[in-house]
Amino acid sequence: MKKVCVCLVLALVGLGFSFQSASALPPFNKEWVSKYNTPEKAAYSEAKCNVCHAGESKKMKNDYGKAVGKFLTKAKYNEIKEDEAAAKKYIAEGLAKAEAEKAASGKTYGELLKAGELPAK
Repeated sequence: MKKVCVCLVLALVGLGFSFQSASALPPFNKEWVSKYNTPEKAAYSEAKCNVCHAGESKKMKNDYGKAVGKFLTKAKYNEIKEDEAAAKKYIAEGLAKAEAEKAASGKTYGELLKAGELPAK
């Protein structure tokens, strides 16, 4: 019985480490705001977390959040966060890659952001 419990715990720990997801780490949000949020784009300020997230839980992401999550992960960020320049570059490149992804409307997220529209509803 003891061996079964130990194996179960180890399996759960291994499973927990295998998941990588983007999360709204303060540096991700800070870089997003500095890149896109301007006074004339008030919708971004009002949306706050809902630019990427949907629903009650921060684990729930809208389509734009899923696109960003393809390119920005907490695990990768944690590997490089000590080098501030590399971390900023990683975030900027991830956001740029997400801009190229297509939204449900057929436009890219970059086109929507440049037009001052929220990238996901």
